[in-house]
Amino acid sequence: MLNRFLLALTAMVLVVSSLTGTAQAQTVEWRFNNSYPASRPESVQIRAFAADVEKRTNGRMKISVSEGGALGLKDADALRFMQTGAPELGFIWPPFLGRDAPALANIYVYGLVSGADEHLKALPALKAVLKEGIGKWNVEVPGFLGFSIVDASLFCREPVRSLDDLRKKKLRVGSREQVETFKRLGVAAQIVPQNELYSALQTGVVDCALYAARFANTISLQEVAKHVTPTGFPFPPAPYALMAHKGKWAALAPDLKKGFNDAVAELERVSFNFSGDTEAEKAARDKLTSQGSTFYPALPGADQAALRKSALETWDVLAKETGGDAIVFRQRVLDALPK
Repeated sequence: MLNRFLLALTAMVLVVSSLTGTAQAQTVEWRFNNSYPASRPESVQIRAFAADVEKRTNGRMKISVSEGGALGLKDADALRFMQTGAPELGFIWPPFLGRDAPALANIYVYGLVSGADEHLKALPALKAVLKEGIGKWNVEVPGFLGFSIVDASLFCREPVRSLDDLRKKKLRVGSREQVETFKRLGVAAQIVPQNELYSALQTGVVDCALYAARFANTISLQEVAKHVTPTGFPFPPAPYALMAHKGKWAALAPDLKKGFNDAVAELERVSFNFSGDTEAEKAARDKLTSQGSTFYPALPGADQAALRKSALETWDVLAKETGGDAIVFRQRVLDALPK
């Protein structure tokens, strides 16, 4: 009797060992949806991440990155297509989630933080909120990609050195929250699509644009707005959330998941290191100066304080408009920010 029991137990162990070995030996190929073109810094980092995953799993997990919207998927639909399992991976910037997850779209607003030091204090709360909010859509968030600290400046047709000067001008911004923030300060702000901005400045539809010096050359902004005043705040550096199909993530072999997570840790270590942003900003300003742009000192301290106050009020209003999780999420991020 005992011998038969031992034989059965041995057979069971062998079966389990065989299944475990099969799981450990599996090779998987996942697709990663990236709507950005190959030249974007984020695309470079995602390609490096995919290569790192393959290296850390000894070639048994391969990630094929589709760039430039090659899969025909829209960022606004991210929470929907990530539930289908095709593709298995992707990433999203929170403002693009406004339709399906409005509570996440405005968890960070322009004027909220002035630089990396403040941002890093809020980052743990931001990550937790994004993971929780996206998780409600049955989508796994295995990690994040840092969004650079990109300074926002006023590119104007004529010199503008203060909010008083700006109140006499028409300002282009890129989002509703920015419209509301400047509106509270008595500035006439409107949204103009990026592909129409050059013409709008050239013809006087707007006098100034809130834009990044680091990207100004991509649309030749320096040709039509040569006077530049930094505002003292970056564009909201909410991180990109990496997304994985929940079922396929749960079924991934433990050793492959470990290799993937180790690669995520490295991606976060590199992308949340903002030490190179200051140098990149200086290089961009130097190039623009060589092309005829004039940079003025940043907005006065009192103006920056007024901008931050207005941003906080805008954030509160938007959260209350959305209701529910938006109010809770805002408070959690607000509590993490330096007082």
